[in-house]
Amino acid sequence: MGRKRSDHSKSTDAQAKRSPHTIRFLDPEWENIEAFAEARGLAPAEFVRFATLNAIADGGASIAGLAPLIQTTFRGTHILASRLRDEMLEAGEQEILDEMVAAARGLQAELIESIQD
Repeated sequence: MGRKRSDHSKSTDAQAKRSPHTIRFLDPEWENIEAFAEARGLAPAEFVRFATLNAIADGGASIAGLAPLIQTTFRGTHILASRLRDEMLEAGEQEILDEMVAAARGLQAELIESIQD
């Protein structure tokens, strides 16, 4: 009747408890999420959670089509960045290029550090 819960039950409940997590979006991304979610009667955070859990449940099939888009975008960005680098070197703008590379590497280090936190 008035049985106490076992330690095992307590630890299972603690593992099942939802806790808040932070996800960062660019402002335009979040605005799109808000508009899409609100048009469907969902809170933006609820929509993000639902979409993520849905992608996990279907084994990633719902987002599999993104891989070619990401590859194409990366390839195009690489080509444009390489071309800009070559043009800057030809124009004698090595110092500006070095500053841009240093800033990009600094940002990359910050992003990696924030992921590890």
